[in-house]
Amino acid sequence: MEIFTPRKYIKDASFDPIYNPVNKKFLAHARIIPALIVTSGIVVLITQVIAPLVFFKTADEITKPVANSVLGTATGFSNFEYKELGSPNLTNTSAPPPNNANIPQFFYLSVPKLGIKDALVETNSTNLAPDTSLGHYRGSDLPGQAGNAFIYGHSVLPWFYNPRNYKTIFSTLNTLKPGDEIFIKYNNVEYKYVVETKEIKKPDEVNPIANYKPKYLNESTITLMTCDPPGTKINRLMINAILARS
Repeated sequence: MEIFTPRKYIKDASFDPIYNPVNKKFLAHARIIPALIVTSGIVVLITQVIAPLVFFKTADEITKPVANSVLGTATGFSNFEYKELGSPNLTNTSAPPPNNANIPQFFYLSVPKLGIKDALVETNSTNLAPDTSLGHYRGSDLPGQAGNAFIYGHSVLPWFYNPRNYKTIFSTLNTLKPGDEIFIKYNNVEYKYVVETKEIKKPDEVNPIANYKPKYLNESTITLMTCDPPGTKINRLMINAILARS
């Protein structure tokens, strides 16, 4: 009877990408590429969310790169212009020239309820992106005069509100109610205005040179305008106030 000698078979794993520990291609796919993806995600999270969040909550001025980050775009910090105010039809030829010696380059606005104190307002502004000051619409009336002074500014999500930051300064404007006070310092004279009404309009419905009160009443009024809801660009919120009689 023939005796069979047992034979032992050993698998050759030299070409197996799973069992070959020195397969560089498999190593790159299994370890290096996922590590790069995770690292890239962490970098994006820090630069586009965490760092901007710190700036938005603490800084009084926001740089353009930070404003245009993912978080900035989502919360309303991205660059924005009130283009509807640049319509060629919105012109008041009776407005005094901006170089008149009696017209200051800037005046100041305070809203005690919102924590806004002596915010800078550019007189007869042609800047439709009020990033470094509020804008007084060129052609609207001046504070203290009969007629309506139209002032516009930015807003973002109210959680990021900072009354010293012109990117966020009007974020809580919608909390004003009739009877709340607004103060304006113009040519070293302080005027107190009292809120009367609140309006929400589509951008193309806004007329910054319209009178809030009938002209024959000779009332001095102001309108404060920003985006609504805060952090979006859908509508325009306007707060109308009238000069308080002493």
